[in-house]
Amino acid sequence: MKNDEKLLKDRVNKNDNSKEKIEKKKNKNINEKGASGIFTPLDVPIVSVFENHYSKEPLYEVRLDKFLHTTKFKTQVEEYRASTDDEFRRKIKGSLRCVTPSGTFSQRQESSIIKHTELICVDIDAKDNPMFDLAKAKHMIGECCPSLYYAGLSLSGEGIFLIFRISNPEFHKQHFEALAEFLSRKFELQVDRSVKSPVSLRVVSYDLTPYYNPNPVPFPYTMETDVKSGHVIRTVTQKENILKRVKKAVSIIQAERIDITNQYQNWFKIGCALAYEFGEDGRYWFHMISRVYKDYNEGGCDIQYNRCLKYKKDDGAKIGTFFYLCKRYGVNYE
Repeated sequence: MKNDEKLLKDRVNKNDNSKEKIEKKKNKNINEKGASGIFTPLDVPIVSVFENHYSKEPLYEVRLDKFLHTTKFKTQVEEYRASTDDEFRRKIKGSLRCVTPSGTFSQRQESSIIKHTELICVDIDAKDNPMFDLAKAKHMIGECCPSLYYAGLSLSGEGIFLIFRISNPEFHKQHFEALAEFLSRKFELQVDRSVKSPVSLRVVSYDLTPYYNPNPVPFPYTMETDVKSGHVIRTVTQKENILKRVKKAVSIIQAERIDITNQYQNWFKIGCALAYEFGEDGRYWFHMISRVYKDYNEGGCDIQYNRCLKYKKDDGAKIGTFFYLCKRYGVNYE
């Protein structure tokens, strides 16, 4: 009868597509050349530390690698794993520090992200993957996927968590969907799809033999399978820069009386782009832009923006569409 490790290898080989085979190096656990010498080395990831998984405010910032490799909480983790008392386990878990592997945050909410680490965490629960020895699987995944930064045992010691490097942090959730699909197709592993936010917490754990590669290759693929995953995740600085560009463009539009809404299709796309980027706050800018039109009507403009708020994702227009139309009509805001 096949053991778990042989079973996993068979599934990897079965699901390999000859056009998609990844060159495998013997497991050194360290990519010494720094992402194969093609991509820039990963900056040392700095993350926010929270007192426990109930906390809303971060305590301080720390290097992610130091948090992952720490043995400071080894005793509590081993006590948690050895106990069958649910109340005792809850008490231990509630006393353990947590981090946000995907970045630093001023508060525990997506909109308060300060800087993304280019990393994304994926949970693999034992209950969803009963056929595998996940402790062995973590090294096999690393051998097959150069984008894996770290793989280690979860707090319970039964599941594992995988931290991947991604190419475009703005599309964090779309990368998550693609990674979930990749792990399903390649290894027939099922991921916990409820843990996909960049602000998701990772409680401290302990693993004597984790997989670790400090310079992984960025995972380039994205998938849009969940409408709730559609919105980009921007840092505070990125948001400020976009708002600054919008303000400057609108000031030029008004000062020079440049009508970029003279075609209905453009008007609708501009509204959807502003709605997608700013939500209700974009209504003000939509009115400022629309007022240049000779037949501008405030009530009609409000009705149109309501439509844009409703259909902003279906239309596909993003803030780049607005900036493109500005340049097309000679609004030189840069």
